[in-house]
Amino acid sequence: MTLSPGSSELLANVPDVIPGVGVRVLGLDGGEIARFGEIDAGGVEHRCLLHDGEVVASARGDDAAAGALVASLLQLVEARERLESDMESMNASSLRLLEQVAMLTETLPRLSAGVDDEDIALLGVRACRVAAATERVMFLMEVPGTGTCEVLVDHALDDPGAVQVRLDPVHSSAEGLLAEVLAVEDGVILRSIPAGQRLGEPGSPEHFAKRQILGVPVTYGSGDKRVVLGALLLFDKAVTSYSGDAELGSEEGQVAESFAAMLGAVLGARKTATLGKELAMAQMIQRQILPKNALELGGFDVAAEYQACGAVGGDYFDYVELADGRTMVVVADVSGHNLASGMMMVSARATLRTLASVRSSVAQVFDDFAAAMYDDLTSTERFLTAAAVGLRANDRRVEYLSAGHNDLFIYRAATDRIETIKTEHTILGFLEHPGYEARELELTPGDVLLIYTDGITEATDGAEAMFGEDRLAALFAQVAPGRSARGIVDAIVEEVHRFRGAEVVGDDITAVVVRCTGEGAR
Repeated sequence: MTLSPGSSELLANVPDVIPGVGVRVLGLDGGEIARFGEIDAGGVEHRCLLHDGEVVASARGDDAAAGALVASLLQLVEARERLESDMESMNASSLRLLEQVAMLTETLPRLSAGVDDEDIALLGVRACRVAAATERVMFLMEVPGTGTCEVLVDHALDDPGAVQVRLDPVHSSAEGLLAEVLAVEDGVILRSIPAGQRLGEPGSPEHFAKRQILGVPVTYGSGDKRVVLGALLLFDKAVTSYSGDAELGSEEGQVAESFAAMLGAVLGARKTATLGKELAMAQMIQRQILPKNALELGGFDVAAEYQACGAVGGDYFDYVELADGRTMVVVADVSGHNLASGMMMVSARATLRTLASVRSSVAQVFDDFAAAMYDDLTSTERFLTAAAVGLRANDRRVEYLSAGHNDLFIYRAATDRIETIKTEHTILGFLEHPGYEARELELTPGDVLLIYTDGITEATDGAEAMFGEDRLAALFAQVAPGRSARGIVDAIVEEVHRFRGAEVVGDDITAVVVRCTGEGAR
């Protein structure tokens, strides 16, 4: 049995993202071909059957949310592998279409970064319409407790306006094609329309079809945990260079199922997270992108602290090795502090690390970083600030750059004063090619750098007064002399908590301290 590279990569990452989940890939004879993670003998098994084998994932029985997410991911793997298998028997024109679909299935990370349900649905519907080459695609989402579905996204060349369809709360007994789609357990519903006729009543979704309509349910979970979120409807094959007889069929059904699985996984995960059932998983994702170990670098003492205000935050710090062997200490803050912000920061971290491995200056990394993240930031209407220092072991000269981030504070041991380095450059996401320039700072033994996010300075007390830059600078001047980097960080965070008191946290807080020890430095 051979899994596609995309499915193999997805399954290999499952144990890292969802604690307690192990995955086995089995051949037709039941023999184990591959294993990812540890298998819990007492766990609940979720399976997906493939044409030449089976994938079995075991999740802890006490973690229903993890089990539901695993089941949804396996549905995605099954749909993807079905498409990959069919590619071998398709003609050249169909093969080009399926290659496009394979490319568009990589939309999943972008769906995860969507701002809200409508943003996620729009990304998925647009990609589905292009991949299936149809004239129109609608995504209808159920409104909980109302017995109705509403058109969340309607993507077509000409938009006649939104429609709303009222359904019997018991979908299996309601009338109309939409009710059939919502009630189907597996597969698609396809209807062809006799020439000169229309389906359904005016105002119903199927009434907009001219020749054919294909529908597939969008669900989350499986078995008795399966939740129907809505329906994906594809209208009328568009005439293109590869669409042949312009008929909807099995290929379009497979495309629709794949995108429905993706939408179901992402929207379902968001819904569950909103209800507070996946807080532990969300926090684990955030922790995974942070350094697991303290930075040890000759001539410097480095410490950091990050605390999220919610399940997943938008702050991030990292220790990244540059191509010339130096270490870049970076702090970043993406706008917002929700699941979408966290997923955007996951993407930013991967991009930053990749670029740093082939660049030898902080400015080069940030220029390429701005270009790489520009489209994703602008399309999701987000922005990102970041600051970094480039350090070489036992070298007191450091490279510093800020992309619209908070001012840098430097405690100068020789004068016992705080020096402020004002931010000079553009926020990431505002310009595709901002042309960043770094400055060189000279440190002496006892000097301390403080990089922080605005969750510290914008923390408020019971009277709505902010902590502020002046208070932070005064505190930094007080705690910097004679303390280790860890001692300085802990003192700052402790004072912010004391100042805030019982007030609800308004933003994530991150502080990174770099202390020049002078040991062996030049």
